Amino acid sequence: MNHIIKLTTFFSILFFLSAPMLVKGQDDFMDLLLLFVDEKYDVCFHKSLKYNEKEKTKKHPLPYLYAAMSSFEMSQDHKYTNMYPKAYKTALSYLGKYRKKDKGYEYREDAEDFTEKIKMIVAEDIENYIEQATETTYGKAAGFAKKICSIDPDDYGCKLLYGHLCILTKNRSTAKEYMKPSIDYIKSMSQDKFAFKNMTHSQQHYLKFALINLAAYQKNKNITDARETLELGKDYFYTQRDDCLLEDNKDFISIYDEIFSN
Repeated sequence: MNHIIKLTTFFSILFFLSAPMLVKGQDDFMDLLLLFVDEKYDVCFHKSLKYNEKEKTKKHPLPYLYAAMSSFEMSQDHKYTNMYPKAYKTALSYLGKYRKKDKGYEYREDAEDFTEKIKMIVAEDIENYIEQATETTYGKAAGFAKKICSIDPDDYGCKLLYGHLCILTKNRSTAKEYMKPSIDYIKSMSQDKFAFKNMTHSQQHYLKFALINLAAYQKNKNITDARETLELGKDYFYTQRDDCLLEDNKDFISIYDEIFSN
């Protein structure tokens, strides 16, 4: 059995090294790559932190990314639970730090798949907290949304969602800071035929989710505002289009029909 495991690890590493689309930063931190592929997540995590402390490498984005990826993997494995009880939140924190270091998204090929995975997992957490509809759970949802805003600063749907959650938690100054620029950007998308097409799956998801939740909040306060909110997403989620990456938009169609039938 040990021989099989070693062979599997060897071929996994060989695959990464011989892949035609060799990601940009592998040559710089090959030791972290090998530790990660070999599933030595705790060692990879701590070695990443050492790079973060060294003068020559503390500004490099990749060690922060490896810290995030290895911490997330530990959060999914019970054998690390006692030693790393906050591994999940640590992963989000380091992914945000990675994105802050990689201002021009130079290492997008290294980070995008993992970022998309994390964003969709966090989306479920946010949705679950919002469904519970208490001041405490709205606060927790806002905390997660804020982290996603730092992980993906180009996600204006999540910024809108965070702004709305700030309203629900009575943080109106922050709500105003996030909501107006987000709405302005979403409005401007209609002038750029590639804006929606260039969005990732998670960005489209957060945009739709933000519009639905904001409209649901507005419908009992000002039906006109709710309609204006949904109109922002009508072209993207009400009608079928090839560049929509979401499998099902029945939730958007349902609330749109409900609000416009009143």
